[in-house]
Amino acid sequence: METEITGADGEQGIGINVFDERTNRHWLALNWDGGVREHQQEAYSHNPADRTPDEQRIMTQVEERAKYAAQQEFPDADILYPMWDPDHVEAGLRSLSSYDVEAFHEEFREFYKAIQAPKEYVQDPEMDEATAVVNKTIRFSEDRVVDVADLVVEYQRENGQDRVAGSYPSWPDEETLVLHLPKVELAEDFVYEDQMEDVVVSHVMAQIRDIYLNMGEDPPEEYRVEGIGKLHIVGDEGWMEAQPTTSG
Repeated sequence: METEITGADGEQGIGINVFDERTNRHWLALNWDGGVREHQQEAYSHNPADRTPDEQRIMTQVEERAKYAAQQEFPDADILYPMWDPDHVEAGLRSLSSYDVEAFHEEFREFYKAIQAPKEYVQDPEMDEATAVVNKTIRFSEDRVVDVADLVVEYQRENGQDRVAGSYPSWPDEETLVLHLPKVELAEDFVYEDQMEDVVVSHVMAQIRDIYLNMGEDPPEEYRVEGIGKLHIVGDEGWMEAQPTTSG
């Protein structure tokens, strides 16, 4: 999608044109915190209930693309939540790439165990293990990992109630990278010391992939990887089958 900043005001926010995949023009007014105050366009119904699923996808992706363009134009503003800013996640990826191997093996062994058997880390007999998401938060600065938090497991009980086991650290969002994986089955011959770093790095690369897909853009070539990234995006379901992939 093509974008064009049409104006910015310290109180009113940012005006931006976005031309969607069908070349239709959208004009959006964004607040400085990323909220969408106005979204004007003439191509699709103004009533979301009257749009097709594809039209609703485009409308949502246009808003995400507008936020990214505004964040790029005003890098000191807090328009995008950092974990949805590909530049931020790339910085976290660089910190992981320079992380001491022995420290990684020590800090991530529990994460490795929990993604295979999350129920063992939750004291709740009514836990629905199929809904579990295991989270690991990393704090980084200047492309270096400076701290690693304990596990947090989000899940639902059998009655559908949301629950969280553990607590997230109170670190600044702009200094954190969050890993989030559902229960996974690793190969029987999986070797933790040899392969776990690849699992984590591939997951972060897949998150970057999905951030681009969520705003209707093809990911850069180096992030066209297979694997689990963001758990919820507005993307094209057939993208992975239609695109060449690289090993993560």
